[in-house]
Amino acid sequence: MIYQVQLLKGLFHPALIRYQLKQAESVKGFLPKVIFLFIISILLFAVSGLFGIGSETISKEVEALSAAELESKKQLFILGRLFAGILFAALFLFLSAMFFWLAADISYIKLVSVQMIVLCIGLFEKALLIPISVAMDINKDASPFALGVIGQHFTSNGYLIHFLGEISIFQVLMIALQYYFITNLSNKNKYLILGTVVVFYLLVWLVSAFLTYINISVIV
Repeated sequence: MIYQVQLLKGLFHPALIRYQLKQAESVKGFLPKVIFLFIISILLFAVSGLFGIGSETISKEVEALSAAELESKKQLFILGRLFAGILFAALFLFLSAMFFWLAADISYIKLVSVQMIVLCIGLFEKALLIPISVAMDINKDASPFALGVIGQHFTSNGYLIHFLGEISIFQVLMIALQYYFITNLSNKNKYLILGTVVVFYLLVWLVSAFLTYINISVIV
C-alpha cells in the first residue's frame, strides 16, 4: 500500500490516516508537502517580523539609535525571522522525527509524515497569534491560549513565565495527536512513547523559554 501525504485529512480524520500509515509500504507526495510547510512557516515568521512581534529588544533601543542604525536593525531582524521560519520547520519535521525514531522504532519517513500533520497545528497557532498580538499589543507570554497569563499572577520569575507561555492548548493538542499516531505505528510500550513525546516537548519549551529569556528570538 502507498500512503499519500494528506495534511488536512490527517487533522480531521486521524484514525483513517493512522491506519493508512501503518499499512503503507511507501510514502508518496512527501517532498511537495514538506516544501509547502516550509513556505508557510517562513511566511508566518516573516509577517510576524514585519509587524514587529518579538522585537521588544529593538524597541528599547530606539532612542539611542540613529535612523540608519534603526533601519539596519529592522532589516537584520526580518532576516532573522526568515531564518527562524526555516529553522522552526526543519527542527520540528526532521530533528524531532529522529528523536522519536530512536525511541519508537518506526520508519523515519513515516515519522516525518506524522510530524507534518502535527506541525500544521503549530503553524495554525502562530498564524492565530499574529492578529491577536497586533490587535492587543501583547507578546507570547500573554497569549490567551497559554499558561503564561496565569503564571504572571503567581510569579515574577521571568524564565518561569516564558516557560509557561510556551505551554498552550495547541501544544497539548499536538502532544495528544502525536501520541495517537505513534502508539499505533510502534510496538513499543505506550508509556515509553508517551514519556518520549512529553520529554521532547518539555525540552522544546525549556530551550524556547531560555532563548526568549536571554533575548534571542530564534524559534519562539
